[in-house]
Amino acid sequence: MHRVFCLQIPEAGGFVSPEPREAEHLFKVMRARSGESVELLDGHGTMAKGVIEKDRSIRVTAKETFPEPEEKLHLCCALPKKQKLDQLLKQAAELGAWSIRPVRCIRSVAVGDPRERWELLLREACKQSGNPFLPVIEPEAKLPDVLEKLQQENIKIYYGSVAPAEPGEGIAKAKAVIIGPEGGFAPEEVQMMEKCNAEPLNLGPYVLRLETAAICALSVLRRLSCVLAALLISVIVCGCSCDSDADPLLEKGQSLLESGDANGARDYFRKAVAQNPDNPQAYLALAKVCAERLNERAEAIFAYNMFLATLPEGADGKLEAQAAIEQLKSDLVAEFGGSDSGNSAVADLEIQTLKAQNETLQKQIDTLTRQLRKQVDDNNKLRRAARAGNNR
Repeated sequence: MHRVFCLQIPEAGGFVSPEPREAEHLFKVMRARSGESVELLDGHGTMAKGVIEKDRSIRVTAKETFPEPEEKLHLCCALPKKQKLDQLLKQAAELGAWSIRPVRCIRSVAVGDPRERWELLLREACKQSGNPFLPVIEPEAKLPDVLEKLQQENIKIYYGSVAPAEPGEGIAKAKAVIIGPEGGFAPEEVQMMEKCNAEPLNLGPYVLRLETAAICALSVLRRLSCVLAALLISVIVCGCSCDSDADPLLEKGQSLLESGDANGARDYFRKAVAQNPDNPQAYLALAKVCAERLNERAEAIFAYNMFLATLPEGADGKLEAQAAIEQLKSDLVAEFGGSDSGNSAVADLEIQTLKAQNETLQKQIDTLTRQLRKQVDDNNKLRRAARAGNNR
């Protein structure tokens, strides 16, 4: 699917015309045509699905705004030569760098390019990778000034090194890695960073090129954050009761689907929904088989709506489901020749969905109420036992 950078993305149902540079790339280079689907992004966390119209405008069908990541990575890097810098900028955006801060070190040799050109390279990388956040480009600054600003922003600092050391701190909300020039850091620069509590980040036993070191450092820090977060989550959920096993009904339905029995698969997905009405994956499986294999649009719309209603906050799949619903509604109305009957069918589906969502919510409230009452009873028992012990 083509991706288009768009600074102002309208709400679903609205229209937008790509800026000239984006339009030229979309229609002349990529040869996109009316009726094709595209994805819009603004670089500030908003993405949308859209369809190209005959006048080359884009009709937005679904829109989603992503929250800023809690853990932000900042790349502070001496500038390499122009051709190497191009690739470095693109890969930094693909890895999700929040900001790129050019650093002038004692041994720096390269001179920075215009920031406008850098932003164009970052835009292309975000479009290619699907990163909803365009990295911020900071003005080039000397190393002492960069260190001072990082400390003011309470950012944990690392610097590229071949020293046998690993990051020794837990999950920091923001991390920065400083990569020196081709000639490496001067001894006084290393001392300066260590005085700022910067830690050496081991990138292997060999000396790396500047652009290689920068990308490796971002990868190491991102991987470290993921591993530590996974460990933290595993500790948190250790004492919680949760059903982590795969749903056998979904597995059976998927097996039937792979063997070509779409009707049988749908029946098992329906059973999975009935047995566990809070499971978004059951609704998603039902929606897909109805929409893609059985052409049962009404049930597919209902299942997609329930998938969205049960989907946890921040989970993937929201944008695709919203786009699928809009397409199915359009197809359903077209099936009735655009008549009132088609619109009425869609309205009935929405009412049915709201009722089902209300029932699901009521079940969740009942479950939480029972858990709260049990907790209150347990606390009362503990208090009575404590009073009895004191009376003795």
